Amino acid sequence: MDSKWDIVAEIPDLTGKVAIVTGANSPQGIGYHIAHQLAIKGARVYVGARNTEKTQNAIDEMLQSTPSLDPGRLVPLAMDLNNFQQVHSTARGILEREERLDILVNNATRMSMPLHKDQHGISISFGTNFLGPYLFTTELLPLLKKTDRLTPGVRIINISSRVHLALPTGVRFNSLGDFNRDFGSEDDHQSNRLRYGLSKLAMVLFSKEIQRRANEDRIPLLAMSMHPGGVKTVGVTRYLGEGNDRLKDLLTPLDGALTPLFAAAHPLPFIERERYGGAYLVPFGEIGDTSEDGENEQLAKDLWGTSERVLKDVLNPGL
Repeated sequence: MDSKWDIVAEIPDLTGKVAIVTGANSPQGIGYHIAHQLAIKGARVYVGARNTEKTQNAIDEMLQSTPSLDPGRLVPLAMDLNNFQQVHSTARGILEREERLDILVNNATRMSMPLHKDQHGISISFGTNFLGPYLFTTELLPLLKKTDRLTPGVRIINISSRVHLALPTGVRFNSLGDFNRDFGSEDDHQSNRLRYGLSKLAMVLFSKEIQRRANEDRIPLLAMSMHPGGVKTVGVTRYLGEGNDRLKDLLTPLDGALTPLFAAAHPLPFIERERYGGAYLVPFGEIGDTSEDGENEQLAKDLWGTSERVLKDVLNPGL
């Protein structure tokens, strides 16, 4: 799978399945194309964005580009992942409405940025890139597990990045302070980049811990993380700067969606789930190598436990 694969031929019919894709608002982004292709194949897809206008614009664009697409397959999902109360209530609303959930793609991401904290004292980058997705996923796990017991093969896809490989070995996730690590500066290029990498390492570890727990409970769901490739998205273009020569060598957003789509819908990961469960993928569906910390089972457990404690304090202050 180190070369491009055929979306049309190799994604099976997904009629009857329900999917959620966060960060799916822009045709110049990866999430949009993941959501679009899943809907084309028959899934009913929640199209995630930070607000109602953005998610509706994305849906309108999909319907315009694919007139044969049934509008009923596209469901708006407005949610700011750094607003943990909103994430919690949105997930609870989905649990009340839906009988099943087959595919969850945690794609929404903030690129490298200065160390800004929200009202709870949590790094906005870490909150958006990991804590929000962690909360959303763990709240939806009962529905994902219920679906998997009826129709084995549920997939949880967490978008990571190869930037996590740049982190110094020995990362810890034992406290909120570890989530807010500044790497030497609150605002310089390298520190901002490493904080982004920290959130993406968390996505790798989160996937492995979901998989470990599912295996322990003998639930045949699949959790995977991945580097989708160097992709010319709006965020990357803004980060590198318009006109940067490096942009010429980047993948298109649709090509960037190939590895997440492979993980979300291609038959091979479920057929070979002992290999793919908890794996870190690279384009275009290869199992890649993560870092020493990315393979640390205890670090994954620490991350889960600390995230649970931090969010409990946020959602239930004073208790």
